[in-house]
Amino acid sequence: LCRGLFFLLLILALARPQLVQTFSGRSVIFLVDRSRSVETGPDYTGWINESLEHRRPEDQSAVLAFGRETQLLKPFSMEKLPGLDSSVDNEFTAVEEALKAAYSLIPADSQGRIVLISDGQENLGKALDFAGVLEGGGIPVDVLPVPVETGDEVAVQDLSVPRNSYPGQDLLVEIVLQSTVNTRGRLSLFWEGKPVYSSEVGIAAGTQRFPLAVKAAGEGFQKLQVQIEPEHDTLAQNNRFYALTNVQAPPRVLVVEGATGKGLPLYQLFRDHGLEVGYCLPAQLPDNPAALAQYRALFLVDLPAYALSEEQMQSLELFVQVLGGGVVAVGGKNSFGLGLYQETPLERLLPVSMEVEDKEELPGLDLVLVIDRSGSMSGEKLNMAKNAALVALDLLKERDRLAVISFDDRFQVELPLTEVKEKSGISQAIKGISEGGGTIIYPALEKAVQLLEEGEKTRHIILLSDGMEGQSYNYTALLEKAAEKGISVSTIALGADADRKFMASLAEQANGRYYYVPESADLPQVFLQETVMAGGDYLVEEEFRPRVNHPFAEALSGNEPLLGGYVASTLKPLAEALLLTHRDHPLLSRWQYGLGRAAAYTSDSWGLWSREFMAHPHWSSFWLDLLSWVTPQFSDEKIALDVQLADGGAEITAILAEPLEEGEKLTVSVVSEKMEQHQLELRPAGGGRYRGRLEPVREGVYMLTAVQAGEQGTRGRAFSGFAVPYAPEFQIPASSGEALLAELSSRTGGRELHSPREVFQAPVEPLKRSREIASWLLAAAIILWPLDIALRRFGLAPSLPARKKKRGPAARKKTTGTEEEAHLQRLLEAKKKGRRG
Repeated sequence: LCRGLFFLLLILALARPQLVQTFSGRSVIFLVDRSRSVETGPDYTGWINESLEHRRPEDQSAVLAFGRETQLLKPFSMEKLPGLDSSVDNEFTAVEEALKAAYSLIPADSQGRIVLISDGQENLGKALDFAGVLEGGGIPVDVLPVPVETGDEVAVQDLSVPRNSYPGQDLLVEIVLQSTVNTRGRLSLFWEGKPVYSSEVGIAAGTQRFPLAVKAAGEGFQKLQVQIEPEHDTLAQNNRFYALTNVQAPPRVLVVEGATGKGLPLYQLFRDHGLEVGYCLPAQLPDNPAALAQYRALFLVDLPAYALSEEQMQSLELFVQVLGGGVVAVGGKNSFGLGLYQETPLERLLPVSMEVEDKEELPGLDLVLVIDRSGSMSGEKLNMAKNAALVALDLLKERDRLAVISFDDRFQVELPLTEVKEKSGISQAIKGISEGGGTIIYPALEKAVQLLEEGEKTRHIILLSDGMEGQSYNYTALLEKAAEKGISVSTIALGADADRKFMASLAEQANGRYYYVPESADLPQVFLQETVMAGGDYLVEEEFRPRVNHPFAEALSGNEPLLGGYVASTLKPLAEALLLTHRDHPLLSRWQYGLGRAAAYTSDSWGLWSREFMAHPHWSSFWLDLLSWVTPQFSDEKIALDVQLADGGAEITAILAEPLEEGEKLTVSVVSEKMEQHQLELRPAGGGRYRGRLEPVREGVYMLTAVQAGEQGTRGRAFSGFAVPYAPEFQIPASSGEALLAELSSRTGGRELHSPREVFQAPVEPLKRSREIASWLLAAAIILWPLDIALRRFGLAPSLPARKKKRGPAARKKTTGTEEEAHLQRLLEAKKKGRRG
């Protein structure tokens, strides 16, 4: 029997049967906020225990406390909560991590529910990003908002100071206060513990900025601390803020100007602030990186790419990318796209590209080239003119149209107004221009105006001639007609024999530009520049006030200068836009390029569009701060360090001039003001970058040393520092956390709770859950196996009742023999008894 039952259990276990049960219990997890912002709130131990009195026998509950991390206070049980004492880091509120921890505890076959008890002031993570997971898992989040009284509060929100400075530099330091009340207080600034400013100030409710001028002193990383002592306040922890500036030897700066005088204002500004400044035209710019290495930063003022050789531009790129120098490009009518930076090393190293994003909004260009083919243009002149026309063709886009008219004493339409799609056919028409006789300009120019009379595109004529008009014509009427139609005319006087006065007059009357080109070899460059300017994609001459888009330029906020124009460009993906124009083009942008830094300011610095800005109180600090940012900030040329504070930790990034060799490591040692030491190894992050994260970091100042070393010794070393403000829990909240709680409960199907009895009153839909019982069957079989063996071994097996059968002769004989043996045995026993008697 046992053995049969054993095999039956084995067969059933192999079939993997399941037991289906109906379950209506709940698994409720209480998430209790224990961060500093709720310290003054009520103790919810009694509230939770009261809610447990209303649960059913099949319900279970657990309690988690959270701040930066999450701690289990009570596992799933029927017991009450003894208290809410926890050891969580209370300087952060990480609601998202708490929700993840609760979600992981809910049994898969149970109806889960989360009760979030918090003020909703999340400052680490994004709880709403996890709401979709909870919703998909059918886990509603009920919320119990914790009322918190903030009272009158004044906090230092920020202390902004240039990352790098030099001794004697006038630093613009900006202090940002935030307050919930109108009050007064003493504002003090300390440089390495010594007071450099102290004054009674009025404090208005809201955000208030206090710009201060401070002279840099000392050497290396210097600690600045701001302190506010308000008359009305609640928390003292947020009344201070720290910042660091690295005071280095005064940088040597080179100002390169595209034309004489344009770089003079910047040259004088830097010199007046004690800097060693060089000053040169494009021809004097060194053409190798080693010669540029004597400078820390270069300012390129309205410098066209065509004024530089390829070697000079490559040297500028390597100066930034490899040597870690800084370059600032300043705008003007000969810079950026107008200066033909397209597809040059200048465009590569700058944070902006010359392709303007909103070109699709522009109608395009209708361009007519009117080219002199008279006898004096024969040979090299005409060939260069045709090459120049081909260069202009290359710049045109498919939306543009081009016409070409040649002339001597008669004109010839070499190419009617044609869409620039198939450029090969247009090129053949240009190449087919042949030399002729005398020079009569008017009929050709009149025909060009006729070709452009209709259309919605930008309409422009470029007239090239090397001679003088052979007859007298009324150009004034023709040019007035052109102006009425919105047609502009630019003129190019080629060579010494050209009528320069006449050509300049034509351009002036026709709202165009005039060029005098002594040598025909310069024609392609002039055609390039004029075609770019005619397209209207780059030059924006409209009055506007820039929009501050980054704390770097916050000093201009509320007092933005009026500017008259700029050169349009497009921000590159990894770059930062610090100032934007009224058309959302980058006005001031910056980025890291290799080991160095580059910035682009697309307006001017000498008064073309910036007269009001030059009289602005922050004009000098604007350029000095920009110089400080692009100036190399690391200890040697092999390692650049950057530290960003995020999510309660410090992201440390190093850029190496040369990648790590086999066996080498890049380690960073960090020490705090409190002498706490940390060490971490930076790991490859792509693009020559190595990253590591230090967390958590507490309020104070930290110094760090990065070392690149291996078996062959140390190859590089760099120093840096960073300051950590007070914990986010002490910040004045920008908004109520109730909005987060409401959104979280709404998206997950939860409720806002008002009393403890509501927790377990939510409707429950019984769950049918199946449970495999194969393990139970196997266990029973294992128990039966030794039992079966024991019964057989000791003869304890029960016998089955015998069935009576009809006796045959053999059976009767066997029975008779047995009876005779029994009778004989009885006789023997009687005989023995008689003898004893």
